Amino acid sequence: MLSTGEGKPKNSDQRTTLFKRALDKVYNLRGKSARVFFTELNEKYPSMFFSLNGFSDEITAKMGIKECMEHDMIIPYPVMVEK
Repeated sequence: MLSTGEGKPKNSDQRTTLFKRALDKVYNLRGKSARVFFTELNEKYPSMFFSLNGFSDEITAKMGIKECMEHDMIIPYPVMVEK
């Protein structure tokens, strides 16, 4: 994070685009799209941050990430803004 102002960032209401996998969380996903998404996530980005644009099927990734976030398997990086 970089700031040219006072350095007091606030969470924005913009959509999050970067995520990271929580390595210490384990859960058996129920939805097929969530399992497909998580399998591809483990193959491409095992421990680094990622964007949904990097997946082969973005629609399946959007549906799958929802269930993963509900069970705290994915950590979203929020969009921060300042004055």
